[in-house]
Parts: sequence; structure tokens; C-alpha cells
Amino acid sequence: MKVWNPVNNKKFETFSYLPPLSDRQIAKQVDMIIAKGLSPCLEFAAPENSFTANDNTVRFSGTSAGYYDNRYWTMWKLPMFGCSDASQVLKEIAECRKSYPQCYVRLAAFDSIKQVQVISFLVQRPSGVAMAAVSGEKDMKVWNPVNNKKFETFSYLPPLSDRQIAKQVDMIIAKGLSPCLEFAAPENSFTANDNTVRFSGTSAGYYDNRYWTM
Repeated sequence: MKVWNPVNNKKFETFSYLPPLSDRQIAKQVDMIIAKGLSPCLEFAAPENSFTANDNTVRFSGTSAGYYDNRYWTMWKLPMFGCSDASQVLKEIAECRKSYPQCYVRLAAFDSIKQVQVISFLVQRPSGVAMAAVSGEKDMKVWNPVNNKKFETFSYLPPLSDRQIAKQVDMIIAKGLSPCLEFAAPENSFTANDNTVRFSGTSAGYYDNRYWTM
């Protein structure tokens, strides 16, 4: 009988107390996931955002983000619907590891019928290697969450030109909507404990629970 050491040793998913899993061991888990009709998917997070804490816990609509521990990691590409071979998953794991060697990476299993995540375990712990360039497949790029905050739609694109903004405004007007502008200082622009408004429970009425000045 061995006792889990909680001192400077955070526990994440199933198998966290074991040494790192080999590709062969991961493949066996993937085979089980596929046999149960579940869809494998990969998620990753920087160490500072990987564990449940006040600063990185998402609080949309109540205090639950929908995950059992109330935290979100960034998904690597999309869930692997229709995956029938563990080698396909191992290939994606290798690519994710190469792009984010300093991040935690976990393999999850998604039940598309129940719309829940039912299995999750680590396939990588951070190393001291600097982050490599981020590149997914030619038709799929992964948002880099490390020191790179995501705000609204188009946050992942280069700055929009006036012409591109005008096209969006034309679409807004065509839909009978009213354009409006809001602004915020950098220190108050992102969801955080100090600048989040909590009217009526924990939700300010905005999807991310924050207000900017109109």
C-alpha cells in the first residue's frame, strides 16, 4: 500500500500517481475508448492554468463550467470522431507534445450521445524545453493559450483592417442589429476575480461575466 504524496505534487486525472505512460500503454487505453464507442480527444494547458484555482476557473452561469472540476483546457484540434485506430491518436499526441512541450497534455474520451467527458488521463507532463512553433494540419490550427489571451470572435486573427471591419458592420446592420463600442484598460479587460461583476449570483449577464465601459 502506497500513499499519494500531496506536497508539491498535484494530482490530475486517472493514472496521475503512476510514472508516465508509454505509447504502448496509451494505445491500450485508446483501444478501450474506441471499443466503448467513445471519441478520443486531446486537451492541453500551461502549468499555471492547468489546476483548479480562483484565477483560472471559468464561472459562466453559476459556479460550474460543465467539467467535473470546473476548469477548461484548450482542445487540440477537434474530437476524433470516427477514430478506429490507436495509431491515429498517438500521431496527434506526438504532434501536440512537439508543439507544447512545456504544457500538460491529457487524453479524454467524449460521449457524443450523453454530451459528457467520461475518461481523462495525462499523456504528458511539462518539460523544461522551450515551446516550439505552433502548427496544426494545413486546414486546422490550434489556438495558443500560453501568454496569449483570447477575447472575442476574430481574436485569433491578425488585426482587422477598416475594410474588414466595415464588412462586419454591414452584416450587423443587415441583421437589424445596433452597433456599439466598448473599451477597457488592459488590466480590467479580461475575466479575473478583481474585475468580474457578480450581479445576481455569479453571472453578470455577459457570457464571460465581465463588463467594459460603453
